Amino acid sequence: MARIAPNNDIDACGLTFSELQELWLGPCNGSVFTTPEQLRDAWVQGRDVAMRLWAHDGKRPLGWWVFEAGNLGLKWPGYDHQPAYLYEHNALEETEKAELERSWRLAFDSGRKAGIPAGLVRQWQAERRRKKSAPVSASGAENPGGLRSQSTLIPEI
Repeated sequence: MARIAPNNDIDACGLTFSELQELWLGPCNGSVFTTPEQLRDAWVQGRDVAMRLWAHDGKRPLGWWVFEAGNLGLKWPGYDHQPAYLYEHNALEETEKAELERSWRLAFDSGRKAGIPAGLVRQWQAERRRKKSAPVSASGAENPGGLRSQSTLIPEI
């Protein structure tokens, strides 16, 4: 009897949904794996699927933290601290980093700082201070050099 080829990578990885869930979130009421070796083998087998499904928005599946983060010198920062931690440790792809910066900037501009890396908050606060202290010309446009316009040098007749 001919075997039907799996139609997607979830089926193709050979792991059950429970096994994939454990790679994502960790064990729930005990592990579905009998040994640490089985867990490691499952990570190797299902890594690509787990990363595609759950490695976004600055977060990583728990399997990544268990099996790969240590090789990069990273330690589990807690679920909500992952984005800032991975950003500060340069462990994000450029596109993911740019997406996070955009969303953090929107949050910062609306007065929220929670979860934003401290370095970005300092940088953006400094930019605000510079903008506020920059001289403004009579037209309302910024005058970065603080120079008077030529028209103010010509006496009125």
